[in-house]
Formats: sequence, C-alpha cells, structure tokens
Amino acid sequence: MPDQPSLIHRWSHTYSILSTVAFPHKKILFAGTHDSKILCFDLNTYNLIKTIRLGDSDETHTKSSVLCLAKSKDEKLLFSGGADSLVRIWSVGDITRDYSICVKELGTVYSLLDIGDIFSLKYLDGHQTIVFGCQNANMLYLPNVLDKIQSKDSFDDLNKLPHRRFDKFFDSLGPGSKPEYSRPASPDSVSSFSDNVILQVPSENIVQYAHNGFIYSIQQLKGYKESLPDHFYPFNVPNENYEFIVSGGGDGMNKVWALAMLPDSSTRIALVSELDSDDSVLCQFIEYPFLYCGLTGGIIKIWDLNTNELISTLHAPDSSDIMSLTVYQDHIFATQEKGITKFYQDSIYHWSAHERLVLSAEILRKACTRCKHVRLVTGGNDGTLALWDINNLVEENDSGHVFHYNASEFEELSQKDNGNSWVKYQASLLEHDNMLQTLKELISFKTVSARNETQYLIDARKCATFLQQLFNKFGAAKCELLAVENGGNPLVYALFKGNAENKSKILWYAHYDVISAGDPSCWNTDPFSLTCEDGYLKGRGVSDNKGPLVAAIYSVAELALNNSLPNDVVFLIEGQEESGSDGFANVVNQHIDLIGRDVGWILFSNSYWIDREIPCLNYGLRGVINAKITIWSNEPDRHSGVDGGVHREPTADLVRVISKLQDDEGNVLIPGFYESIKELSGKEYNHFKEIIHRADIDETITVDQLIAKWTKPSLSITTMKVSGPGNATVIPRKATISISIRLVPEQNLHAVRKSLEDYVQSSFTKLKSKNHMEIKILNEAEPWLGDPENLAYKVLKEEISDAWGIDPLLVREGGSIPQVRFLERVLDAPAAQIPCGQSTDNAHLDNEQLRIKNWYRMRQILGNVFSKL
Repeated sequence: MPDQPSLIHRWSHTYSILSTVAFPHKKILFAGTHDSKILCFDLNTYNLIKTIRLGDSDETHTKSSVLCLAKSKDEKLLFSGGADSLVRIWSVGDITRDYSICVKELGTVYSLLDIGDIFSLKYLDGHQTIVFGCQNANMLYLPNVLDKIQSKDSFDDLNKLPHRRFDKFFDSLGPGSKPEYSRPASPDSVSSFSDNVILQVPSENIVQYAHNGFIYSIQQLKGYKESLPDHFYPFNVPNENYEFIVSGGGDGMNKVWALAMLPDSSTRIALVSELDSDDSVLCQFIEYPFLYCGLTGGIIKIWDLNTNELISTLHAPDSSDIMSLTVYQDHIFATQEKGITKFYQDSIYHWSAHERLVLSAEILRKACTRCKHVRLVTGGNDGTLALWDINNLVEENDSGHVFHYNASEFEELSQKDNGNSWVKYQASLLEHDNMLQTLKELISFKTVSARNETQYLIDARKCATFLQQLFNKFGAAKCELLAVENGGNPLVYALFKGNAENKSKILWYAHYDVISAGDPSCWNTDPFSLTCEDGYLKGRGVSDNKGPLVAAIYSVAELALNNSLPNDVVFLIEGQEESGSDGFANVVNQHIDLIGRDVGWILFSNSYWIDREIPCLNYGLRGVINAKITIWSNEPDRHSGVDGGVHREPTADLVRVISKLQDDEGNVLIPGFYESIKELSGKEYNHFKEIIHRADIDETITVDQLIAKWTKPSLSITTMKVSGPGNATVIPRKATISISIRLVPEQNLHAVRKSLEDYVQSSFTKLKSKNHMEIKILNEAEPWLGDPENLAYKVLKEEISDAWGIDPLLVREGGSIPQVRFLERVLDAPAAQIPCGQSTDNAHLDNEQLRIKNWYRMRQILGNVFSKL
C-alpha cells in the first residue's frame, strides 16, 4: 500500500470551492467559489495573486456561485458559468515580474430563456464555440465567439440579462398593481459592462431537453483521429469541420453530439450516440476511446466510445456520490464526500483530502508544467483548495499507450521542401525504426484476453484503437472496430484498396490478444516492454502474434503509400483468439458484406519453423475439443475412516467413466472416432521424410512420430481436481477431470463432440449411481488442411526461396487455430499459412522472442506476395 500523497500546499477560503481549472503552461490555477469569486493562484509561489468578484457591489441578487470553469487550449481565455445563468469570457495574461496578472472580462453570454444554473461548460477551440448545460435540461451553444466579440462595437440592452428580466413570481405586485417589467441598470452596472460585449444565444442554438434532467457534465471528445463511425458525421461537410462533445445528465444518459461548422460559418448540432449508465451522471472524463462516468452511489462506469460498450463498473469504498473524475495513465482519481479514491489495476486506494465533500479534481501533468512531480488539485466545500504530490501513487510509463498522428510534423516538412516533403514523410513512416516503435507500443498493451480484470479489458481496447489509428495513418480506405457480443474485445477491420483493373482481394487474419506472461520473475526481461538484444525481439506477443501482424501491416502500407498495391487487402484482427475466439463467428457473419464476399485468399502467420534454420510453409492444423467432466454427490466431503465403503464416491465414479474413453493400448473408444480417418498419401509421406532428412530436430524423432503428432487424432487427460482439503483420508464430494481431444481434417468436429457427450453420459448411466454428472465443452476448434499445390503456396514458396536462398519445408502442426476453417467456409476462399519465427520462439512460454532477421524478411516476403496473388 503506498503512503498517503504528500500535501504540497493548501489554500483556505471562507466559502466552498466549487470548480477549478489549471493553466499549467502559465503556472496559474483558477478556482470558482460559492461567494461569487474567481480566485487566481500562482503555482510557482503558491500566492493568491488576484480575486475576481462577480456581480454588482451594490446589488446582492447579481452575486453568483461559480459552478464551472473552462479554458482555451492556448490558455489565453477563461470561461466561467454559474447560478446567474451567465457565461463570462475573460482574457488571461501572463504573471508579471511583480507577481501580478491581468484578467479582463471580454464578454458575457446570456439567453432569453430562463435556463437556471449553468452546471457544465466547455470551449471548443476549433469552432470558437462555447457549449454549456443547464438546470432546465437545455444545452446551449454559441459559435464564433471571438469573431463576435471583435466585430461587435456596442453592447445589447442590459435589461435583457437574466437578473434584470421580469420574474413572474418574484416581481409580481399582486392584483390591481402594475408590474415594473425590468430593473433599471444602475450607473455602476453599466460601467462594469462597458468594456465587454454582451452576446445572446439565438433560439436556434438551444437544444431543449437535451437530457431529461440537469446537465452536470460536458466533455470534449479528442484524440479520435478519424476513427469514429460514419454516422458520427451527419452533415455534408468535411470531417475536419466537426467537433464532438459528450454530455452527462441526471437522467443517467451519456450523449455524444456532433457540431459541424457549415460553409456559411454557422454551426449545426446532432445527437449521434447515447449510452445509458442507469444512474445520474455527475461527472465525466474522456481519454479516448474511454469515457469514464462518475455516478451517484459511488459507482464509476467505463465505456468504449468506439463500440458503445460498457467495459467495466467500479465501486468506491463508500456509496457517496462521485463528484469529479480525473485520469492519469489508467490511474483513476474519484472525489467523494469521504475523500479521494484511486483505482488502478483492480486495486483501490483511498485517502481523506478535505474535511467534507470534495467537489473538484484535476491532474497537473509533468509534460505541461515542466515540474518533476505529477500533481493533483482538489477543491472542497470546506473552503479549501489542496495541491498534492501523487508521484508515489502513479507508475510512470515511458511509452504512453496513446497513438498520436502528428500533423504538424508533416506541415514542417512541407515548409522545408514543398516538392518532396510528402515523399520524405512517407519514407520515414515506413522505416524499420518506426516499425520497431509500433511493435513496442503493441507489446506494452497487456492484452491478456483470458483475464477479465479492468486493467486487461482497458488495455485490449486501447490496443484495438491503436491499430485502428495506425491503419488510418497508413491510408486505409476504411477501418472499423466491430463489437463482439457480451463485451468481448472488438475485431479490428481495415481495408486497403488496390489499383489493378483485375484485382484480387486478400484477407490477412491475425490476433492482438496474448496469453498471460505468468510469473514475471521467470522472464529475463519485462514481458510487456519490448527488448531488443542479441538480434532478437523479446516480450509477450512478439512471435504470437503481434510481431507477424506488424510485418504484414507495414508490407501493405509500403505498397499503398507508394501507390503500388495492385490488390485489395483486408485485415481482420481479433482480440480473443487465445481464449477461444468467443463471438468471432457471429461478428463475421453479421459483417460479411463489409468484409466482402469476394475474398480470394486468406493468409495468416500463427506458427513457427520446425527448427532454427530452415523456413517453412504450414498447410495443416489439428482441431481440438477441450471438455470438463464433473461428478458430484449431494453429501458433503466425508472421512474415509467413518464413511468409506458406505456410499458411491464421486471420484471413483469419475475414474470408471474416464477409463471407458481409451483401451489399454491408448486407442480412443468413443464410437465412430476413427471411421473417417484416411491413410497418409505417398506424396505427404515423402514430405515428412524430407523434414526428417533436412531439419535440425531431435535425432530420435521418426517419420511415424511426425505422422502421429500432425495427422492422427488423440485424447489426453490434462487436469484433475477434487473438493476438500486434499488430505489422503478425505472422500471428496466432487471430482473433475479435463480432457483434450485433438482432431484431424477428415473428422467432423460436431459429430465427434456429440458422440463424446452421448458416450460419456451412457457410461455414467450404466453405473446406476446416485451421484450426478455433467460434461461441459470448454472450447473447440475445427481442424484445417490447406492445399500446398495451389497458387498461394506456389507464390509463397517462390518468395521464401528468393528471400532465404533455400526452399521451405512443407509442414503440418499438432496445435489448433480456432477460426481458420470457419473463415475458409464462410468466405469460400482457401487459406495459407506462412510461419514467421523459429522453433525457439517460446510462444506461450517464458522469454518469448522473435529473431529480427526473420521479422524483416517476413515484411519483404509479404510485400511481394500481396502484389503477385
């Protein structure tokens, strides 16, 4: 457990701190208060350097709690909103040598509608647009604010401001009296507005009942890099004309809105997506693709904005409402009545930061402040503002998981060399150093699909988004994340368009999930940090399957960016291959028209050479049925000295049932198991003899052993578990055995599975036991056999021979890949596999590695194959 973060500084005020916003580059912190003030603090000296008082000094009703603050990206503008129904715009200067600062009010925004308190506020720099959410459930927006301020040379009638308008309840004088419909503006109030512009929100810029409740939060959606679905762009304007926000309200809804700047400089808004959090949404934080929602009852929900799926639900130690959220490198800081709670990797840490309710929180990042420490600012209704050093609570991550396309990088190149800048930029994208950096990013994502903890779920989504943005960067014609049922990791789909007249369509199948790294102490390097040493790439997933995937992506990208890709290439990358590919088939069937019914070839790389020196082509995989058989009694665990021999024992029954699966020679006794098996052809037998002759493998391995491992079915008993403490004298009430059946291409998976289930049930029934039995299929995969004589294998063989100077070996494998045969069947296209790594890659084991030479050659080979098929 980390120590409580150290308190750097605490400021005290008489009234509640309701809102905060930091200007980290200027080293300034603004805080909005309950008593109608905006406090400005110097983060270098920690001094209060300015107090801005809102409202007229002689008119109490103009005072207003400052409920929300926002800023412009360049930190030149401050925006405030509150209980007076006004949004104020301020210019912010720099701190001078005498530690003073100039903050000048530029404008005031109001509405003719009685909108009540303003709870949420955001400024969109691209459109110069203010968006704010209100107590009356309306959302208002005003575009081109700076242009309006600069062009307006007079202010509107001050009596239109909310605090001067006639109020039917408070201003009514009763029957027979003539009401005064406006309060006359005092000389002091006129002078207070004489230096700023009064701007009215037009009625057409008011979204009435944007929520069915108060609008507590508005956040800007950033970092999506063209990865949003098509329906997010409802207007006929270029994508760069759009800004996106996400609002959260008391109705429990999160709503995504698209704001489009039209050619006439007006702005239109459209609701493009909704996410129902069930409970009131009090605060939000976006770190694309994730939307973090703080709810009533101490609940935090994490949504994937790419797929509209709920990823995780977190619960704070107590059930008080989540008042604010901020996130730093997957560390989630949530404020409540009882203090601050940090969530990270399924661990929870809590500390008391204020005496009462903590209303606001914001991270000051080192990159922005040029400070050695990551700091957290919190404000509470105890009237204090606190600055915390949270370095001991956050783990540094040098790689940073978010992929950014740097547009300014290309702009700089353009300025230097207008003629060749794009060519140079393309070339730099395709360099080996960039390829290594891409793999480094992929390895850093802990995409262990068999684990359902929040850390792994988030990393899988980040990895999918990273791949999506990578494809977009390389010019994919289309790229989407396809949602998997029950919240599984999404499939990544990407299409590169070829330019040949008579082109083929080639599908590359891969997966971005990995198997668990196990005990990190058994690794010589950090499994989730790419290490390059002694000519090898090292880390979990370098060989299976992220390394080969990156080689394939870069081979296609090089062709596409050089306008020399003749064929269409589709990438279909799943995130659950290592845990049974749940939902994969359904997603493919749902999106078959998107993927294309005209796929001509399926290529993949998910196996290895048979030794370290000779390249291989794989044309066959065994299938698998993994099952669990459990027998249990209604009685509890018993003592063998008291109850031995009295009852039918579950373990003994299970042993009897399992003994019926094989004879004394190891032959499988499941009815019909061997009926469809064919003898190996003479040609294949010669392939196997060539392997024994050429490959550097164990001399004791014979041709018959290769035939048994690759072309014959098998049944293995893999695990056994019993209830109870495991003592020799305890009779367990429940016993479980797991079996693994490997199938060959001639066998029908569904027929074998049904025969297994029927046979096991029949064997148990014959025991006439009072115990109960269940057989559960854990996962399964169809066997696959390719055609090593078809065009794909011929082209692959030629390219491998050219690249390595030696003919590849034709091999089969005893392992399984769940979806290869399914893809062949549903797409009506043949598959071919090109192994990338060596026999020493240690895939699924400690110290997984991939020789860099193999990786680069793989990219070279695939570039030629994608052109020639």
